[in-house]
Amino acid sequence: MSALTKASGALKSVDYEVFGRVQVMCMLIVLFDYFSNQYTEEEARKLGVVGWVKNTSQGTVTGQVQGPEDKVNAM
Repeated sequence: MSALTKASGALKSVDYEVFGRVQVMCMLIVLFDYFSNQYTEEEARKLGVVGWVKNTSQGTVTGQVQGPEDKVNAM
């Protein structure tokens, strides 16, 4: 472990993809996407992590989260 890592704490980066089958009307999906992305952003700010999230054309959600290892694990 480098001196920088020891001084600042271990950092972690995680790539993820969420799969699921949704059988609801399109409007509900749009609302869910809006609120789930808003929730994700809010939680990330609370924990002090950064990253991105997006919907894919395959109907999944993919993203990346980065930050101190304990905070990324909590996310």
